[in-house]
Amino acid sequence: MDDFLDRSDELHAEILRLLDGVSAYPGIRHEVALVACGLALEHALSLRLMVRAECYTSALSMMRLQYEALTRSVWLLYAATDLQVETLASPLTLNAEHAAKKMPMFAAMLDQIVKTAPEQPSRMLLNFKETNYHAMNSFVHSGIHPLRRHAEGYPVKLIHDVLRNSNGLNVMTLQMGVILSGDPRFNGGIRALQEQFHQILPGLAPPIH
Repeated sequence: MDDFLDRSDELHAEILRLLDGVSAYPGIRHEVALVACGLALEHALSLRLMVRAECYTSALSMMRLQYEALTRSVWLLYAATDLQVETLASPLTLNAEHAAKKMPMFAAMLDQIVKTAPEQPSRMLLNFKETNYHAMNSFVHSGIHPLRRHAEGYPVKLIHDVLRNSNGLNVMTLQMGVILSGDPRFNGGIRALQEQFHQILPGLAPPIH
């Protein structure tokens, strides 16, 4: 377990190194979407910290937060209206909070992504949802998955699979960061990173376009 976690930390550090100093381009839509990428990366770090502390139930709950932060980033770039972007980019006031309550819920947000975003990110997000969302919901809402796992224990393979999926989401987040930067320096870099860390990833995926 420690080796898997250490290797996952190395991947995370490399992603942060690649994104260090990256600026969103060309405007506020890209800037807010990049902030959402930062949220996703923070959730991934929190997940691994909880695994190290053997707080497995809390750790597994974090993966839904990581996934939804990444989905929010994709939605902001490809599907959100200008007014929605401006609302989420505005200072945190009572009026802004009320306006933000009108944002689409997750299911509607994903539907809008499918209709407006390129096929590759839409398919990747949908595939992840189809495979993991029921269990992620169960953990967030204290359903049968966490109740039974907390009582009976967490298999090592399950924790490895969760870390692998979280690492995969991190690579997708890096792909979004590259798109949001518009920087050609990253061409080919994501594939090299996937190959370097393939042992702890769910599988090579084509870059998001």
